[in-house]
Amino acid sequence: MPTLETLGRRIRTAHELLSVVKTMKSLAAVNIRQFERAVACLEQYRRVVDMGWSVFLRMGRPMLQRSRNDVDVCMVVGSDQGMCGQFNESLWPFVLEQVAKTESANGRKWRYWSVGEKVRGIIEDAGVVHDVHLSPPGSLNAVNRKIHEIVLAIEKWWSAKKMETFFICHHVLGAQGGYAPVFQRVLPLDETWAEEHRRTTWPGRCLPMLSASRETMFAHLFRQYLFIFLYRALTQSLASENAARLVAMQAAEKNILETLDDLTGQFREQRQTAITAELLDIVSGFEALSDEGSL
Repeated sequence: MPTLETLGRRIRTAHELLSVVKTMKSLAAVNIRQFERAVACLEQYRRVVDMGWSVFLRMGRPMLQRSRNDVDVCMVVGSDQGMCGQFNESLWPFVLEQVAKTESANGRKWRYWSVGEKVRGIIEDAGVVHDVHLSPPGSLNAVNRKIHEIVLAIEKWWSAKKMETFFICHHVLGAQGGYAPVFQRVLPLDETWAEEHRRTTWPGRCLPMLSASRETMFAHLFRQYLFIFLYRALTQSLASENAARLVAMQAAEKNILETLDDLTGQFREQRQTAITAELLDIVSGFEALSDEGSL
């Protein structure tokens, strides 16, 4: 049976943990809102870039030739930090499921890139080919630098004809809260993608003229295409990570409150027992003194 001093220390520790958990909940909620606003702003920018693609593709086909080989690359975006439940662990089974569904699943060589130490460990433990590892951005300010790093790696592999298709798997915020994984193809820019943009209705009567060469225009649009795709993926992953942490902290808060109720009950019971014992001692002493006085 713990003593009153032990129970008091446990209660103080529980209150301190509860304060930390509440702070982490608040930070996670603020971060989710920040990343959601960033994705919303990105969608406005994406519409402008899509209009640029519409003009470019009306004047001819895209200039990015497909790198013909049997290698497909999938970049899995996770996290470095813990306290977010099954955020990282749930990605890999989903990746395997989606890879099996792709048309190129049979006879293809799959290679994997990782973003985040947690995902890196999962991929390496799976025994598949793991080529590139990147640390995840910790904030919105770090997203742009991370995108530049990823784009350089993509262009290097594409120029060296080391991959034919490039996929990305990451979490997005769920409609009812929480998060859910998505698996999307980024490259190559195929005819279906080009035709979809070519048929986009232009808002005005006249199409703008391209002052730059087609090579320069394509290079700029292609960089913006990669930027938008990667920025959305990294930002949505950060928002989902904070949503997972928020859920984990809510569960932790519930457990701490239940523990506090239990400890407080034990403390009150122990204190009442101690008070009762002291009162009995006083009564017994008084009765003993009374008996001696009557002799």
